[in-house]
Amino acid sequence: MAKRTSAPQFTSFKGTFKYPKLNEPDTKFKAEGEYSVKLIGNSSDATVQALIAKLRPMHEAAVARGKAMIKKGKSLSVNPLYNEVFDETTEEPTGEIEFTFKMGASGIYKNGPKAGQTWTRKPGLFDAKGNAMSNAPSIWGGTVGKVSFEVGVDRESGEPGYFVPGTGTAGLSLRLLAVQVIDLVSGGQRTAAGYGFGEEEGYTASDDTTEESEGAAASSDSDDADF
Repeated sequence: MAKRTSAPQFTSFKGTFKYPKLNEPDTKFKAEGEYSVKLIGNSSDATVQALIAKLRPMHEAAVARGKAMIKKGKSLSVNPLYNEVFDETTEEPTGEIEFTFKMGASGIYKNGPKAGQTWTRKPGLFDAKGNAMSNAPSIWGGTVGKVSFEVGVDRESGEPGYFVPGTGTAGLSLRLLAVQVIDLVSGGQRTAAGYGFGEEEGYTASDDTTEESEGAAASSDSDDADF
């Protein structure tokens, strides 16, 4: 077996969260639970292109290893690095792409002194200033932020990426580590920046008025939540 290398770590571009499962793990399809988030960005954005440029060589190398290892007569199934986003009405490409990041919520140690014991983990959640959120609000789709992740390393080759002989599948595993929330959507609410407002000189609401306004925003937005 090849020597295992450290999993390369990256920070994504600032994009829009889709179907985030960040506060609690999703157990619908996996009893052990799974955290996940899709990150959407414009394919022409320089920061999006920069991330693709870093990941594409690893993806291509993983695919090449898969082609070299797959059984004769079998065709390789390639999991794409990212997916195009299509308009739900016209079914035309929007110019956006989405990356998918996942993290297992629990499992059992298979080797070492902890073999047989259960482990648990969850993603780090940080606000726009980099402060850890110990009691984080619900993070909904439409939230804008960044994702910290690592690329999984293949056990056989010791290189980033994977090849599964049983299914003949190759690709990259983008493993969720943490997220930074820049513009929060939670319970139908958005920040002022999410509505296009910046800071201006003028009237400043009292604490009581602010709470009432937020309550009104939540009520007015509740019918429009898109999930």
